[in-house]
Amino acid sequence: MSAKRAGIFFVCMAALAACAFFFPTVFLFSLVSVITAIYAVWGVYHLLVTLSGLKAPMDPGTVIEQYPKISVIIPARNEPILGRTIEACLNHVDYPADKKEIVVVADDEGGERIALWYQQRNPETVKLLARRQFFPTKPSALNDAMRLCTGEIVVIMDVEDIPDRDVFKKAATAMEKGGYQAVQVILHIGNTDDSWIAKVFGMEYAGWFRVMLNGRFNMGLFAPLGGTGNYFKRSALKHVGGYEPTNLAEDAELAIRLRIARWNVAVIDARHSEEAPVEFKAWLKQRTRWFRGWMQSFWKYMPVLFRPAVVRRMGVAGLFSTLAMLTSPLIVVLNWIAYSVTAYWALESAGLLPQLTAGVVPFWSIIPLWFNGLYYYIWIKGAKLEDIEVDFVKYLPHMFVYMNVMMPLASLRAFYQELFMPVFWEKTTHQGRGVRWGGAEGR
Repeated sequence: MSAKRAGIFFVCMAALAACAFFFPTVFLFSLVSVITAIYAVWGVYHLLVTLSGLKAPMDPGTVIEQYPKISVIIPARNEPILGRTIEACLNHVDYPADKKEIVVVADDEGGERIALWYQQRNPETVKLLARRQFFPTKPSALNDAMRLCTGEIVVIMDVEDIPDRDVFKKAATAMEKGGYQAVQVILHIGNTDDSWIAKVFGMEYAGWFRVMLNGRFNMGLFAPLGGTGNYFKRSALKHVGGYEPTNLAEDAELAIRLRIARWNVAVIDARHSEEAPVEFKAWLKQRTRWFRGWMQSFWKYMPVLFRPAVVRRMGVAGLFSTLAMLTSPLIVVLNWIAYSVTAYWALESAGLLPQLTAGVVPFWSIIPLWFNGLYYYIWIKGAKLEDIEVDFVKYLPHMFVYMNVMMPLASLRAFYQELFMPVFWEKTTHQGRGVRWGGAEGR
Protein backbone atom coordinates (compact mmCIF):
# COMPACT_ATOMS: atom_id res chain seq x y z
CA MET A 1 0.00 0.00 0.00
CA SER A 2 1.27 3.48 -0.80
CA ALA A 3 2.12 6.03 1.89
CA LYS A 4 -0.84 8.09 0.67
CA ARG A 5 -3.28 5.22 1.30
CA ALA A 6 -1.74 4.54 4.71
CA GLY A 7 -2.19 8.21 5.58
CA ILE A 8 -5.83 8.13 4.50
CA PHE A 9 -6.39 5.06 6.67
CA PHE A 10 -4.95 6.67 9.80
CA VAL A 11 -6.92 9.88 9.22
CA CYS A 12 -10.14 7.85 8.93
CA MET A 13 -9.34 5.94 12.12
CA ALA A 14 -8.67 9.18 13.96
CA ALA A 15 -11.96 10.64 12.74
CA LEU A 16 -13.88 7.58 13.92
CA ALA A 17 -12.17 7.71 17.32
CA ALA A 18 -13.11 11.40 17.65
CA CYS A 19 -16.75 10.67 16.78
CA ALA A 20 -16.86 7.86 19.35
CA PHE A 21 -15.42 10.14 22.03
CA PHE A 22 -17.53 13.25 21.42
CA PHE A 23 -20.77 11.62 20.21
CA PRO A 24 -20.84 8.15 21.80
CA THR A 25 -24.61 7.57 21.48
CA VAL A 26 -24.80 8.61 17.84
CA PHE A 27 -21.62 6.71 17.03
CA LEU A 28 -22.79 3.48 18.68
CA PHE A 29 -26.22 3.58 17.04
CA SER A 30 -24.67 4.32 13.62
CA LEU A 31 -22.11 1.57 14.07
CA VAL A 32 -24.71 -1.04 14.98
CA SER A 33 -27.04 0.07 12.19
CA VAL A 34 -24.33 -0.11 9.54
CA ILE A 35 -23.07 -3.52 10.70
CA THR A 36 -26.60 -4.92 10.87
CA ALA A 37 -27.41 -3.64 7.38
CA ILE A 38 -24.20 -5.15 5.99
CA TYR A 39 -24.88 -8.52 7.59
CA ALA A 40 -28.51 -8.51 6.45
CA VAL A 41 -27.58 -7.93 2.81
CA TRP A 42 -24.62 -10.30 3.12
CA GLY A 43 -26.80 -12.99 4.68
CA VAL A 44 -29.65 -12.78 2.15
CA TYR A 45 -27.14 -12.92 -0.70
CA HIS A 46 -25.40 -15.99 0.70
CA LEU A 47 -28.72 -17.66 1.48
CA LEU A 48 -29.78 -17.36 -2.17
CA VAL A 49 -26.40 -18.60 -3.39
CA THR A 50 -26.56 -21.53 -0.96
CA LEU A 51 -29.99 -22.61 -2.17
CA SER A 52 -28.71 -22.59 -5.73
CA GLY A 53 -25.47 -24.33 -4.78
CA LEU A 54 -27.24 -27.33 -3.27
CA LYS A 55 -28.08 -28.45 -6.79
CA ALA A 56 -25.78 -30.99 -8.39
CA PRO A 57 -22.78 -29.39 -10.14
CA MET A 58 -22.69 -29.34 -13.91
CA ASP A 59 -21.46 -32.63 -15.36
CA PRO A 60 -20.26 -31.92 -18.91
CA GLY A 61 -19.60 -35.60 -19.61
CA THR A 62 -16.49 -37.08 -21.19
CA VAL A 63 -17.56 -37.63 -24.79
CA ILE A 64 -15.40 -35.51 -27.03
CA GLU A 65 -14.66 -35.96 -30.73
CA GLN A 66 -11.27 -34.31 -31.01
CA TYR A 67 -9.04 -34.09 -27.96
CA PRO A 68 -7.43 -30.67 -27.58
CA LYS A 69 -3.86 -30.66 -26.33
CA ILE A 70 -3.62 -29.90 -22.61
CA SER A 71 -0.63 -28.17 -21.02
CA VAL A 72 -0.33 -28.73 -17.26
CA ILE A 73 1.71 -26.13 -15.37
CA ILE A 74 3.10 -27.38 -12.04
CA PRO A 75 4.87 -24.64 -10.03
CA ALA A 76 7.30 -26.15 -7.55
CA ARG A 77 9.68 -24.79 -4.94
CA ASN A 78 11.12 -27.11 -2.29
CA GLU A 79 8.53 -29.78 -3.08
CA PRO A 80 9.88 -33.33 -2.58
CA ILE A 81 6.49 -34.79 -3.63
CA LEU A 82 6.79 -33.28 -7.12
CA GLY A 83 7.46 -36.70 -8.68
CA ARG A 84 4.10 -37.99 -7.47
CA THR A 85 2.28 -35.13 -9.15
CA ILE A 86 4.06 -35.69 -12.46
CA GLU A 87 3.28 -39.42 -12.24
CA ALA A 88 -0.38 -38.62 -11.60
CA CYS A 89 -0.58 -36.49 -14.73
CA LEU A 90 1.36 -38.96 -16.86
CA ASN A 91 -0.19 -42.25 -15.79
CA HIS A 92 -3.25 -41.65 -13.62
CA VAL A 93 -5.32 -39.17 -15.63
CA ASP A 94 -7.17 -40.81 -18.52
CA TYR A 95 -6.32 -38.72 -21.57
CA PRO A 96 -4.40 -39.46 -24.79
CA ALA A 97 -0.69 -39.43 -24.00
CA ASP A 98 0.20 -37.45 -27.12
CA LYS A 99 -2.26 -34.73 -26.06
CA LYS A 100 -0.66 -34.15 -22.64
CA GLU A 101 2.10 -31.68 -21.93
CA ILE A 102 3.55 -31.13 -18.45
CA VAL A 103 5.50 -27.94 -17.78
CA VAL A 104 7.28 -27.89 -14.43
CA VAL A 105 8.57 -24.50 -13.33
CA ALA A 106 11.08 -25.14 -10.55
CA ASP A 107 12.61 -22.51 -8.29
CA ASP A 108 14.97 -24.86 -6.44
CA GLU A 109 17.64 -27.40 -7.28
CA GLY A 110 15.73 -30.35 -5.86
CA GLY A 111 12.72 -29.64 -8.05
CA GLU A 112 15.00 -29.20 -11.03
CA ARG A 113 16.55 -32.64 -10.53
CA ILE A 114 13.18 -34.35 -10.17
CA ALA A 115 11.68 -32.64 -13.21
CA LEU A 116 14.84 -33.16 -15.29
CA TRP A 117 14.72 -36.90 -14.60
CA TYR A 118 11.14 -37.07 -15.87
CA GLN A 119 11.98 -34.86 -18.84
CA GLN A 120 14.75 -37.24 -19.87
CA ARG A 121 12.40 -40.23 -19.62
CA ASN A 122 9.50 -38.42 -21.32
CA PRO A 123 11.10 -35.84 -23.64
CA GLU A 124 7.94 -35.42 -25.72
CA THR A 125 5.71 -34.72 -22.72
CA VAL A 126 7.62 -33.18 -19.81
CA LYS A 127 9.30 -29.78 -19.97
CA LEU A 128 11.41 -28.17 -17.24
CA LEU A 129 11.75 -24.45 -16.70
CA ALA A 130 14.51 -23.89 -14.13
CA ARG A 131 14.42 -20.32 -12.85
CA ARG A 132 17.65 -18.82 -11.58
CA GLN A 133 16.66 -15.15 -11.28
CA PHE A 134 13.00 -14.64 -10.62
CA PHE A 135 10.37 -12.72 -8.69
CA PRO A 136 9.47 -15.19 -5.91
CA THR A 137 5.71 -15.48 -6.35
CA LYS A 138 3.54 -18.18 -7.83
CA PRO A 139 1.92 -15.95 -10.49
CA SER A 140 5.32 -14.89 -11.82
CA ALA A 141 6.24 -18.57 -12.15
CA LEU A 142 2.98 -19.26 -14.01
CA ASN A 143 3.64 -16.41 -16.44
CA ASP A 144 7.12 -17.73 -17.16
CA ALA A 145 5.82 -21.27 -17.70
CA MET A 146 3.14 -20.02 -20.09
CA ARG A 147 5.87 -19.32 -22.64
CA LEU A 148 6.58 -23.04 -22.92
CA CYS A 149 2.94 -24.14 -23.20
CA THR A 150 1.75 -25.29 -26.62
CA GLY A 151 -1.61 -26.78 -25.62
CA GLU A 152 -4.98 -25.26 -26.46
CA ILE A 153 -5.96 -25.72 -22.80
CA VAL A 154 -3.75 -24.70 -19.86
CA VAL A 155 -4.16 -26.33 -16.44
CA ILE A 156 -2.82 -24.91 -13.18
CA MET A 157 -2.06 -27.75 -10.78
CA ASP A 158 -0.49 -27.41 -7.33
CA VAL A 159 2.13 -29.95 -6.48
CA GLU A 160 0.01 -31.69 -3.81
CA ASP A 161 -2.93 -32.28 -6.17
CA ILE A 162 -4.22 -35.67 -7.26
CA PRO A 163 -6.74 -35.14 -10.08
CA ASP A 164 -9.69 -37.37 -10.90
CA ARG A 165 -9.04 -39.85 -13.68
CA ASP A 166 -11.58 -38.22 -16.00
CA VAL A 167 -10.99 -34.58 -15.06
CA PHE A 168 -9.11 -33.64 -18.24
CA LYS A 169 -11.88 -35.09 -20.38
CA LYS A 170 -14.59 -33.30 -18.42
CA ALA A 171 -12.83 -29.95 -18.56
CA ALA A 172 -12.09 -30.30 -22.27
CA THR A 173 -15.70 -31.29 -22.94
CA ALA A 174 -17.01 -28.27 -21.00
CA MET A 175 -14.81 -25.99 -23.07
CA GLU A 176 -15.34 -27.59 -26.46
CA LYS A 177 -19.09 -28.21 -26.19
CA GLY A 178 -20.12 -25.66 -23.57
CA GLY A 179 -18.03 -22.83 -24.97
CA TYR A 180 -16.50 -21.93 -21.61
CA GLN A 181 -13.16 -20.15 -21.54
CA ALA A 182 -12.33 -21.03 -17.92
CA VAL A 183 -13.30 -24.00 -15.76
CA GLN A 184 -12.86 -24.57 -12.03
CA VAL A 185 -13.02 -28.08 -10.60
CA ILE A 186 -14.05 -28.79 -7.01
CA LEU A 187 -11.11 -29.03 -4.61
CA HIS A 188 -11.50 -31.89 -2.15
CA ILE A 189 -9.34 -32.04 0.99
CA GLY A 190 -7.88 -35.50 1.51
CA ASN A 191 -6.08 -35.16 4.87
CA THR A 192 -8.99 -34.09 7.09
CA ASP A 193 -7.99 -36.56 9.84
CA ASP A 194 -4.57 -34.98 10.39
CA SER A 195 -5.78 -32.32 12.84
CA TRP A 196 -8.88 -30.37 13.79
CA ILE A 197 -7.64 -27.48 11.65
CA ALA A 198 -7.39 -29.78 8.65
CA LYS A 199 -10.87 -31.13 9.42
CA VAL A 200 -12.52 -27.70 9.58
CA PHE A 201 -10.48 -26.54 6.59
CA GLY A 202 -11.84 -29.51 4.66
CA MET A 203 -15.38 -28.57 5.68
CA GLU A 204 -14.79 -24.96 4.67
CA TYR A 205 -13.43 -26.03 1.27
CA ALA A 206 -16.40 -28.35 0.74
CA GLY A 207 -18.80 -25.54 1.55
CA TRP A 208 -16.94 -23.07 -0.65
CA PHE A 209 -16.34 -25.16 -3.77
CA ARG A 210 -19.29 -27.57 -3.71
CA VAL A 211 -21.94 -25.13 -2.47
CA MET A 212 -20.90 -21.48 -2.83
CA LEU A 213 -18.96 -21.56 -6.10
CA ASN A 214 -21.46 -23.96 -7.59
CA GLY A 215 -24.27 -21.63 -6.55
CA ARG A 216 -22.51 -18.55 -7.95
CA PHE A 217 -22.03 -20.28 -11.29
CA ASN A 218 -25.62 -21.54 -11.40
CA MET A 219 -26.88 -17.99 -10.79
CA GLY A 220 -24.57 -16.42 -13.35
CA LEU A 221 -22.64 -14.53 -10.67
CA PHE A 222 -18.92 -13.90 -10.39
CA ALA A 223 -17.22 -17.19 -9.52
CA PRO A 224 -13.57 -16.74 -8.46
CA LEU A 225 -10.91 -19.29 -9.24
CA GLY A 226 -9.43 -21.47 -6.54
CA GLY A 227 -5.67 -21.33 -7.09
CA THR A 228 -5.45 -24.86 -8.48
CA GLY A 229 -7.72 -27.03 -10.57
CA ASN A 230 -8.00 -24.11 -13.00
CA TYR A 231 -8.52 -24.94 -16.68
CA PHE A 232 -8.26 -22.18 -19.30
CA LYS A 233 -8.38 -21.72 -23.00
CA ARG A 234 -4.82 -20.56 -23.61
CA SER A 235 -6.11 -17.90 -26.00
CA ALA A 236 -8.37 -16.47 -23.27
CA LEU A 237 -5.54 -16.43 -20.74
CA LYS A 238 -3.36 -14.52 -23.19
CA HIS A 239 -6.25 -12.18 -24.05
CA VAL A 240 -6.58 -10.94 -20.45
CA GLY A 241 -2.82 -10.60 -20.02
CA GLY A 242 -1.94 -13.65 -17.95
CA TYR A 243 -1.27 -13.31 -14.24
CA GLU A 244 -0.40 -10.25 -12.17
CA PRO A 245 3.04 -11.19 -10.75
CA THR A 246 2.72 -9.23 -7.49
CA ASN A 247 -0.81 -10.29 -6.49
CA LEU A 248 -0.85 -12.82 -3.65
CA ALA A 249 -4.29 -14.14 -4.63
CA GLU A 250 -3.53 -14.39 -8.33
CA ASP A 251 -6.46 -16.73 -8.95
CA ALA A 252 -9.17 -14.33 -7.74
CA GLU A 253 -7.54 -11.34 -9.44
CA LEU A 254 -7.44 -13.16 -12.76
CA ALA A 255 -11.08 -14.20 -12.41
CA ILE A 256 -12.06 -10.52 -12.12
CA ARG A 257 -10.36 -9.73 -15.42
CA LEU A 258 -12.04 -12.72 -17.04
CA ARG A 259 -15.41 -11.44 -15.84
CA ILE A 260 -14.68 -7.95 -17.16
CA ALA A 261 -13.89 -9.63 -20.49
CA ARG A 262 -17.41 -11.19 -20.29
CA TRP A 263 -16.09 -14.68 -19.54
CA ASN A 264 -17.28 -16.33 -16.37
CA VAL A 265 -15.73 -19.33 -14.63
CA ALA A 266 -17.70 -22.57 -15.00
CA VAL A 267 -17.77 -24.98 -12.04
CA ILE A 268 -17.94 -28.65 -13.02
CA ASP A 269 -18.49 -31.94 -11.21
CA ALA A 270 -14.85 -33.03 -11.17
CA ARG A 271 -12.22 -32.90 -8.46
CA HIS A 272 -8.63 -32.45 -7.51
CA SER A 273 -7.76 -33.94 -4.13
CA GLU A 274 -5.75 -31.44 -2.12
CA GLU A 275 -3.96 -31.09 1.20
CA ALA A 276 -4.95 -28.77 4.05
CA PRO A 277 -2.53 -27.11 6.47
CA VAL A 278 -2.26 -29.15 9.65
CA GLU A 279 -0.90 -26.58 12.11
CA PHE A 280 -2.09 -23.08 12.96
CA LYS A 281 1.14 -21.38 11.89
CA ALA A 282 0.97 -22.86 8.39
CA TRP A 283 -2.74 -22.07 8.14
CA LEU A 284 -2.19 -18.46 9.26
CA LYS A 285 0.50 -17.82 6.66
CA GLN A 286 -1.62 -19.24 3.87
CA ARG A 287 -4.81 -17.40 4.86
CA THR A 288 -2.92 -14.15 5.38
CA ARG A 289 -1.59 -14.44 1.84
CA TRP A 290 -5.08 -15.00 0.43
CA PHE A 291 -6.62 -12.13 2.37
CA ARG A 292 -3.82 -9.77 1.41
CA GLY A 293 -4.28 -10.74 -2.24
CA TRP A 294 -7.97 -9.87 -2.02
CA MET A 295 -7.05 -6.54 -0.43
CA GLN A 296 -4.62 -5.88 -3.28
CA SER A 297 -7.40 -6.56 -5.77
CA PHE A 298 -9.77 -4.32 -3.82
CA TRP A 299 -7.38 -1.35 -4.05
CA LYS A 300 -6.70 -2.09 -7.70
CA TYR A 301 -10.27 -2.47 -8.95
CA MET A 302 -12.35 -0.13 -6.80
CA PRO A 303 -11.46 2.89 -9.00
CA VAL A 304 -12.78 1.07 -12.11
CA LEU A 305 -15.53 -1.34 -11.04
CA PHE A 306 -18.25 1.31 -10.96
CA ARG A 307 -17.50 2.77 -14.36
CA PRO A 308 -20.59 2.33 -16.60
CA ALA A 309 -18.70 0.31 -19.22
CA VAL A 310 -17.34 -2.09 -16.60
CA VAL A 311 -20.74 -2.48 -14.92
CA ARG A 312 -22.28 -3.34 -18.31
CA ARG A 313 -19.61 -5.96 -18.90
CA MET A 314 -19.82 -7.55 -15.46
CA GLY A 315 -23.54 -7.05 -14.83
CA VAL A 316 -24.93 -5.58 -11.63
CA ALA A 317 -25.18 -9.02 -9.98
CA GLY A 318 -21.66 -9.87 -11.14
CA LEU A 319 -20.37 -6.61 -9.70
CA PHE A 320 -22.05 -7.23 -6.35
CA SER A 321 -20.74 -10.78 -6.09
CA THR A 322 -17.23 -9.51 -6.90
CA LEU A 323 -17.44 -6.95 -4.12
CA ALA A 324 -18.73 -9.64 -1.76
CA MET A 325 -15.49 -11.56 -2.27
CA LEU A 326 -13.14 -8.57 -2.10
CA THR A 327 -14.67 -7.31 1.16
CA SER A 328 -14.56 -10.71 2.91
CA PRO A 329 -11.47 -9.81 5.01
CA LEU A 330 -13.41 -6.84 6.40
CA ILE A 331 -16.50 -8.90 7.13
CA VAL A 332 -14.65 -11.45 9.27
CA VAL A 333 -13.17 -8.62 11.35
CA LEU A 334 -16.65 -7.09 11.76
CA ASN A 335 -17.57 -10.37 13.46
CA TRP A 336 -15.58 -9.24 16.50
CA ILE A 337 -17.43 -5.93 16.68
CA ALA A 338 -20.85 -7.49 16.07
CA TYR A 339 -20.38 -10.20 18.69
CA SER A 340 -18.96 -7.75 21.22
CA VAL A 341 -21.83 -5.29 20.92
CA THR A 342 -24.46 -8.02 21.00
CA ALA A 343 -22.83 -9.75 23.98
CA TYR A 344 -22.62 -6.47 25.92
CA TRP A 345 -26.25 -5.71 25.10
CA ALA A 346 -27.34 -9.15 26.33
CA LEU A 347 -25.33 -8.93 29.58
CA GLU A 348 -26.53 -5.39 30.13
CA SER A 349 -30.15 -6.49 29.72
CA ALA A 350 -29.53 -9.18 32.32
CA GLY A 351 -28.22 -6.56 34.76
CA LEU A 352 -24.69 -7.92 34.73
CA LEU A 353 -23.02 -4.88 33.14
CA PRO A 354 -23.51 -1.11 33.42
CA GLN A 355 -26.21 0.50 31.28
CA LEU A 356 -24.30 1.91 28.32
CA THR A 357 -26.31 0.75 25.32
CA ALA A 358 -29.84 1.08 26.70
CA GLY A 359 -32.03 2.81 24.15
CA VAL A 360 -29.14 2.86 21.67
CA VAL A 361 -28.68 -0.72 20.46
CA PRO A 362 -31.92 -1.87 18.78
CA PHE A 363 -33.31 -5.38 19.20
CA TRP A 364 -32.63 -6.19 15.55
CA SER A 365 -28.87 -6.01 16.17
CA ILE A 366 -29.00 -9.76 16.80
CA ILE A 367 -29.40 -10.29 13.03
CA PRO A 368 -25.63 -10.81 12.50
CA LEU A 369 -25.69 -13.78 14.87
CA TRP A 370 -28.39 -15.51 12.85
CA PHE A 371 -26.64 -14.99 9.54
CA ASN A 372 -23.30 -16.14 10.95
CA GLY A 373 -25.03 -19.44 11.57
CA LEU A 374 -25.56 -19.75 7.82
CA TYR A 375 -21.82 -20.24 7.35
CA TYR A 376 -21.77 -23.18 9.71
CA TYR A 377 -24.65 -24.75 7.80
CA ILE A 378 -22.78 -24.26 4.51
CA TRP A 379 -19.68 -25.98 5.89
CA ILE A 380 -21.67 -28.84 7.41
CA LYS A 381 -23.76 -29.35 4.28
CA GLY A 382 -20.71 -29.14 2.05
CA ALA A 383 -18.95 -31.77 4.16
CA LYS A 384 -21.91 -34.12 3.78
CA LEU A 385 -22.07 -33.58 0.02
CA GLU A 386 -18.32 -34.24 -0.27
CA ASP A 387 -18.40 -37.35 1.95
CA ILE A 388 -16.27 -35.84 4.72
CA GLU A 389 -17.02 -37.63 7.97
CA VAL A 390 -17.57 -35.12 10.77
CA ASP A 391 -18.98 -35.32 14.28
CA PHE A 392 -20.73 -31.98 13.95
CA VAL A 393 -21.51 -31.55 17.65
CA LYS A 394 -17.88 -32.19 18.51
CA TYR A 395 -16.57 -29.75 15.90
CA LEU A 396 -19.00 -26.86 16.44
CA PRO A 397 -16.64 -25.18 18.97
CA HIS A 398 -13.75 -25.67 16.54
CA MET A 399 -15.80 -24.10 13.74
CA PHE A 400 -16.58 -21.12 15.96
CA VAL A 401 -12.89 -20.58 16.80
CA TYR A 402 -11.92 -21.05 13.14
CA MET A 403 -14.46 -18.47 11.93
CA ASN A 404 -14.37 -15.91 14.73
CA VAL A 405 -10.81 -16.06 16.04
CA MET A 406 -8.51 -17.46 13.37
CA MET A 407 -9.99 -15.70 10.34
CA PRO A 408 -10.05 -12.21 11.91
CA LEU A 409 -6.44 -12.69 13.05
CA ALA A 410 -5.42 -13.61 9.51
CA SER A 411 -7.31 -10.61 8.14
CA LEU A 412 -5.67 -8.17 10.57
CA ARG A 413 -2.26 -9.70 9.87
CA ALA A 414 -2.87 -9.30 6.12
CA PHE A 415 -3.89 -5.67 6.60
CA TYR A 416 -0.77 -4.98 8.66
CA GLN A 417 1.42 -6.50 5.94
CA GLU A 418 -0.36 -4.48 3.27
CA LEU A 419 0.26 -1.30 5.23
CA PHE A 420 3.86 -1.80 6.25
CA MET A 421 5.52 -4.65 4.31
CA PRO A 422 6.51 -5.19 0.67
CA VAL A 423 4.95 -8.02 -1.32
CA PHE A 424 6.39 -11.42 -0.44
CA TRP A 425 5.18 -15.02 -0.74
CA GLU A 426 4.63 -16.97 2.49
CA LYS A 427 4.89 -20.46 1.08
CA THR A 428 2.72 -23.30 2.38
CA THR A 429 4.65 -26.49 3.12
CA HIS A 430 3.14 -29.64 1.59
CA GLN A 431 3.89 -32.99 3.19
CA GLY A 432 1.96 -35.10 0.69
CA ARG A 433 -0.14 -36.70 3.42
CA GLY A 434 -3.72 -37.70 3.20
CA VAL A 435 -4.36 -37.79 -0.54
CA ARG A 436 -5.47 -41.35 -1.09
CA TRP A 437 -4.87 -42.88 -4.47
CA GLY A 438 -7.74 -45.25 -3.89
CA GLY A 439 -10.13 -42.37 -3.27
CA ALA A 440 -9.01 -40.60 -6.40
CA GLU A 441 -9.26 -43.77 -8.45
CA GLY A 442 -12.78 -44.40 -7.30
CA ARG A 443 -14.15 -40.99 -8.23
